[in-house]
Amino acid sequence: MSIIRTEKVHKYFGSLHVLNDISLTVDQGEVVCIIGPSGAGKSTLLRALNQLEEIDSGKIYIDDTLFLHREKGITKEALDAKTHKRLLLETGMVFQSFNLFPHKTVLENVMLAPVKVKGIAPGEALESAKALLARVGLEEKAGAYPSKLSGGQQQRVAIARALAMEPRIMLFDEPTSALDPELVGDVLAVMKNLAESGMTMLVVTHEMGFAREAADRVLFMCDGVIAEDAPPAEIFRCPKNPRTQQFLNSIL
Repeated sequence: MSIIRTEKVHKYFGSLHVLNDISLTVDQGEVVCIIGPSGAGKSTLLRALNQLEEIDSGKIYIDDTLFLHREKGITKEALDAKTHKRLLLETGMVFQSFNLFPHKTVLENVMLAPVKVKGIAPGEALESAKALLARVGLEEKAGAYPSKLSGGQQQRVAIARALAMEPRIMLFDEPTSALDPELVGDVLAVMKNLAESGMTMLVVTHEMGFAREAADRVLFMCDGVIAEDAPPAEIFRCPKNPRTQQFLNSIL
């Protein structure tokens, strides 16, 4: 059963066609890694799914419900506010930068959105936040402030913060690209654990080892299109698209 589906999605930045006729289906529990050169449209695709970027045309479905339909820059079908919010909250996102609140502790950062956005009782949010910090291996840092953490630790807090909203889908936009190489492993380990737990994940990444090991499918994007979509073994051993082969030869 698909949990995300897009049909003929287009996005322009001025004259630049950043997303060009993107039609994609992601099933419940599937891990999809998106690779490709800079400027291919990878991050824009994730941001469009989370409505951080407004598409110019196309349809986006979440959980088989039409979440967004736009044609020529005009919204054609609008959800009622309650359903729209419910579907939007089913998607969590982790960015390259951690964006933690510097004046709040790690525990407070994880608790904030469930209390403020979902109306969860503070006591319940506290227990959930503690459990999530344990899940990402940072329970001992609950009282620390972000400035006292390494970049890798801050990114793991960001993952816990996203999980605190209990999303059904997690979007990762190059979550390790801002980290020193020695800090990448701990973040990828948390992501692999999350994948193994059955979370639906779309991951824009330059970590080819992670894509090989954790992904069910790998998408190669270039020039705003999905040029290749295949299991990791096929993508990495015998890519069909010459552009995919050229990209992999340049980085592997």
